[in-house]
Amino acid sequence: MEFKTAWKEGMTFQSKIGSHSIIMDSQFPLGHDHGVNPKELLGAALAGCIGMDMVGLLKKYKQQIHSFTIDSLINQSCEGYPIVYSNVEHLLRLDGQIDEDLLLEAARLAHTRYCGVSAMLAVTVPIHWRVFLNGREVGTGVTEEFLSAE
Repeated sequence: MEFKTAWKEGMTFQSKIGSHSIIMDSQFPLGHDHGVNPKELLGAALAGCIGMDMVGLLKKYKQQIHSFTIDSLINQSCEGYPIVYSNVEHLLRLDGQIDEDLLLEAARLAHTRYCGVSAMLAVTVPIHWRVFLNGREVGTGVTEEFLSAE
């Protein structure tokens, strides 16, 4: 993996990754809010990684997904620097013709085995998840249980 990040002005940076471009900035008063801040981007990368792995697994399991959203609730440390994530919770909301046990397995494997972003973050912060299928909560999990067992 190789990409370039360049300072544009103020607190604004642009990363070019292949043919894609990402603008990062800080909110007022330090920046001008021209893009996402790096910690938000990390949270979005985590959710995207989890989502991609879950979709891949559910397709492998021949499940029919009609919709899938991930609500990310991230708390940050309040004292001292650096300010880091102190807790992450994902609300995984899926609709479709999906077997509940296969869905829970996909959520567990995505969070604990396949998502590299989760693997990197889980050593420093617990990542909790709650799974909803067709509007009903069907299960929960947390990465720290799996990391401490290894």
